[in-house]
Formats: sequence, C-alpha cells, structure tokens
Amino acid sequence: MIDLVPNLDIDSNRPLYVQLYEYIRDEILNERIAKNEKLPSIRQLANSLDISKTTIENAYQQLSVEGYLYSLPQKGYYASSFDKTFVTSKKDTYESVREQRVKKMIKYDFKNEYVEENNFDFNLWRKYMNRVLSYDYKKLYTVTDVQGELELRDEIVKYVRRSRGVSANTNRVIIGGGVQYLLNILSTLMKKININECAFEDPGFNRAKNIFMHNSFNIIPIPVREDGIDLNVLKKSNTKLCYVSPSHQFPTGTVMSVDQRIKLLKWASENKGYIIEDDYNSELRYSGKPIPSMQSFDKNENVIYLGSFSTILVPSIRISYMILPDKLINLYNESKNRYIQTTSKTEQLALASFMKEGMFEKHIRKLKKNYAKKNQLLIQAIKNYMGDKVDIGGIDSGLHMVLNINTDLSEKQIIEKALHNEILLSGIAEYTIVKRCKDKPIIILSYRGIDYDNIEKAVNLLSKIV
Repeated sequence: MIDLVPNLDIDSNRPLYVQLYEYIRDEILNERIAKNEKLPSIRQLANSLDISKTTIENAYQQLSVEGYLYSLPQKGYYASSFDKTFVTSKKDTYESVREQRVKKMIKYDFKNEYVEENNFDFNLWRKYMNRVLSYDYKKLYTVTDVQGELELRDEIVKYVRRSRGVSANTNRVIIGGGVQYLLNILSTLMKKININECAFEDPGFNRAKNIFMHNSFNIIPIPVREDGIDLNVLKKSNTKLCYVSPSHQFPTGTVMSVDQRIKLLKWASENKGYIIEDDYNSELRYSGKPIPSMQSFDKNENVIYLGSFSTILVPSIRISYMILPDKLINLYNESKNRYIQTTSKTEQLALASFMKEGMFEKHIRKLKKNYAKKNQLLIQAIKNYMGDKVDIGGIDSGLHMVLNINTDLSEKQIIEKALHNEILLSGIAEYTIVKRCKDKPIIILSYRGIDYDNIEKAVNLLSKIV
C-alpha cells in the first residue's frame, strides 16, 4: 500500500478535500500511483495526515465519481487502470496563475516571509549539517524520536529557561515541523478532556485559528486592546482554552502587560483551563528588556508554550516546539505512537549542536542588530513621508509594524492601489473574525524580507497612494 504525503495548505481558499483530490489525481496521472494499487483506508489516511475522515471521504468519493479510483467491498480503494496518454493534470489553477502574475509585478513586498541572504550564514549551517553526516551518521540509521531528538529537546529547555524564564524538562517538549502540526496534536488532546472551543485574539493568527476550526472547535473571538485581550469578554464565555501571543501580538504588535498576564493566569486557574502562549518573535525586541514569558509566571500548570525556529533561522528549516504541562504530557504519552515526527533528524541534531556551541544566540544578536536598523529606517521614512497621515504601532519588537492611516480610502482600496504601484500589503481585516466598525484602515508592514535600500522608496510611493 502506497504512502500519501500531500502538501495541504490549511490557509488556502480551496477546501482541503479538493487539495487532497487534486494531489491523488495528479499522482495517478503521473503514474506515481500504479494501476490497481491500493490506497490507505479512510481511517489510516485521516490519522497519518491528522485531518478529519470527512475530508478523506469527500476526496475519495470525487475521485471515484471521476473514475480515478474504484472500491471493493470490505477491501478498500484502488487506483483505476486507464489510458493516460491523452490526459494531463491541471496544475496551473486560476489561483496559482494569479499568484505568479502578482509576484512578477511586485517590487516592494511588505507581506513576505523571506530572509535576506546576509541574515543567515548558510556556510556556517552547512558546517553543522556536515558534522552530523560525517561524525554522527550512525544516529541516522535509527528511527527519529516521535517526540523529537533528545539532544535538541535538551538545548531547547536550556535556551527557553535562560532567555524566557520558562520552566520545563526534556520530557515535556514536543518537536514538530511547524506550529500548525503541533496544534493539530494539541487539538486532539483537548478533545480528549472535553474541551471543544477555543478563544482567539481578534484580530489574530489565522493559521492557528484555522487548525482549530478544521478540528471542529467553536472559535470565540476576543477583542485585542492596547494591553492585551479584553478579559471581560473572555470571562463571559464558557471556554476553557485561550490562544494568545502576549510578547508581540500578531498582527496589532501590542504587548500584553504583566498585570494582564497575571489576570489571565488567574482566569485559567479558576476555570481549570489552559492558555496557549505563542511566544511569537519574543527574541526580537529593540527597546527595553523583554517581559518574561507568561509560562514563567505559571504556578498551576495552565500554560502550553509554543516556540519556533523558522522565523529566526530561515523558513525552510521548519522546526517548532511545544512545551506541555505534566498533566497534558501524560495524556500525550498515552497516544504518542499514533503520530510521526515531521522534522528531519539531521536538521534536529545540527540545530542542537548549533545551540550548544552558542551559535544560535550569536545569530539572534546579529539579527537584532540588523532588524533594529531596518526598523528605525522604516519608522523614520514613515515620519518623513507620511507625517500626520498615520499613527505607527507595534514598533518595539518583532518583524512588522502597523499603520493606522487617516484617509478616506478603505483598506481594500489602499491595498489594490498599492498593488498597481508594485507594493504588496496586507490589512488588519484579513486577520479579523468580527468585522470592525472603525472607518480608518490599518495596514501591516512586514519588513523581514524587503531590501534595506528599497524601504525609503517604497514608503515614499505609499505616501502618494494614501
């Protein structure tokens, strides 16, 4: 039986079953799935991809209707046999064609996840990868630990304790290929203790929200204020789970005050609930000392801590981690064998050595210096060219800032006009659950990948648009 490993995009406008259908169809058409080859059962594929059985059923049903699959009672689904000579897979969908056109016309990208070449030393990283392949290669003959390699979990514990005050041990750390994968695991654990809804910052991180929505959670939007989420709204709900990014809220850039953090912890303790703390970009703070993590204040084991290396290293090194309270790690251990490790063992071991020898924190210091310069240049350009037209927010940390723009134009109009002028932007509405009544648009400027030399030109052009 063949293994199916589709790259499903939870954030796409296309339903997951359509993406899965297209993937299997193309595998059959390109003969990577042989004729009459058996496919995984609905249950097996749902477990391996960590998605609902309904999604698999819908994809299989569509493939069967179109003749790509056939089923045998009590045996399962098989790839059909037919002449593929005059059949081609349609990979150039409308969405992908449009994305390609947009990319070609963009000169100033404020909505990207790219990393400038000078912000990551691939020669140094190659040294650590080669060390694993040359000296630790015997470890690569063994199965990857489903929870993550012990060496890396140990370094993560040391690092978060030192930098964020997080209390943990290696047994409580789970490593995975991206925060979304870890949230899929977490949502399964929450279901086991009868938690079926989750409060989210509004506006907030869409990818996390979509994971819980896909797992049939009821989503409760909680407005974000200047000092964090509106606790009064949270307390009126009956939820026992709340997702927050207190160190640098996305997308507003606000920092949750210590007072609000303590009140939120009290809420979790009194309600026997949990807080998911996404410590998003906490390392990148440009003024003052970082506020310690919420988990460092937690005395009753109510905080689930999330961290990621992808934004600090490069997006292609997809290594994230989740630190669970003891009571949840015990629950995880009961069913951990149903999961697979989605992160390369080679990269995990390389990163462990990279951290152990101090290279990771040295890299962070370099990033802070480079991004602080870019941050200040962007702020100064906005002040010079846009002046009273805008109020700037979220400037003290992270890799983006927000512009509250005083204009008669709508967010959508600004974004469209910017696009016609080779500038790619996003607005706050893209991340909002409950639509705002405010008249003034809020634009998000991500400066992670835009060239230093292009910042002033881009802001000058943007000032003429709004």
